[in-house]
Amino acid sequence: MRKQSLEFLKELMTSPTPSGQEAPGQKIWCTYARQIADQVRTDSYGNAIAVLNPKGSPKIMLDGHVDEIGLMIKHIHDNGQLAFQAIGGINAALLRSKRVNIHTAKGVIRGVIGAVAPHLKKDKDGKAPAIHDLTIDIGAKDDKAARKRVSVGDVITFVETFEMLTDDLAIARAFDNRVGTWAALEVLRLAKADRRKLDACLIACSSIQEEVGLKGATMNVFNVRPDAALVIEVTHATDTPGISAAQHGQVKLGEGPTISIGRENHPAVIEKLRAAAKAKKIKLQIEAFSASGGTDALAIYAAVGGVPSAVIGIPTRYMHSTVEMISFKDLHKTVDLLTETCLNMKKGDEFAVKI
Repeated sequence: MRKQSLEFLKELMTSPTPSGQEAPGQKIWCTYARQIADQVRTDSYGNAIAVLNPKGSPKIMLDGHVDEIGLMIKHIHDNGQLAFQAIGGINAALLRSKRVNIHTAKGVIRGVIGAVAPHLKKDKDGKAPAIHDLTIDIGAKDDKAARKRVSVGDVITFVETFEMLTDDLAIARAFDNRVGTWAALEVLRLAKADRRKLDACLIACSSIQEEVGLKGATMNVFNVRPDAALVIEVTHATDTPGISAAQHGQVKLGEGPTISIGRENHPAVIEKLRAAAKAKKIKLQIEAFSASGGTDALAIYAAVGGVPSAVIGIPTRYMHSTVEMISFKDLHKTVDLLTETCLNMKKGDEFAVKI
């Protein structure tokens, strides 16, 4: 990977961006975008938009969401322990014994989500705890001492950093889906380098608050008014033990990006992605649309009278845990696929269903 692109990825992956508090990640994204795009702007809630070839046609939205799952202080107990609630979809069973960073007005405070030793547990059946039964210990002796350091409403991220396991496999907290916002800008960078072939206006969007209801994309589709949308998301790699392919489909890490079929995935946009994949000899993995979750495409495709959309998935293991895994091969192929698709868009292209 190009050195500057890797440094951008690392910086983005290690910034705190829980839903509703995405500004640190957006600052990093916008700084990088200003080296590439003709226009960079934000809106009142912190969505970030970068435009290349603003007078071009058609207008193609490249969307990723910058927010990550996290926690928020809900209550401070008399003994100084902190109760918390989830931001986004979190499995409470994964939280015990985790180190966390609490982002306060005065800076970052380190804490730990306590786990009672098995010798002392009354409940021996191994039931997963309810999230409100867990607490964070910051070493405060009582609530007065705790309140001097933290406040109700402070957001919390997990202490996990970016790391390469091999030359190809990377781990970090919350590739979901800051890696999609990274990919959107890489497409703009590569398209700019081949600008003589570019007819389309490319609009990279780093959308906020996907994990709490697709809120940023709902705003951005009105901000941008695209002719079509390419939504870059992580997708579940199902090639580890305990996952049913019959239930969740078969997606393998390192075997290329996915495209989804059905519902929000417009046939004309899928056709253009398939043509680009064939031209660049990129192997695609095919998924049925998700019956158990959704992406920003759900907010985009049904807005403003209908926006032809498609979801492009970056296979990811251990999604919505504190350590997720991706393959750089998949990442590069995703960017190459989208760049070729965008460069192949010609003025006057339409995305109507042929009937």
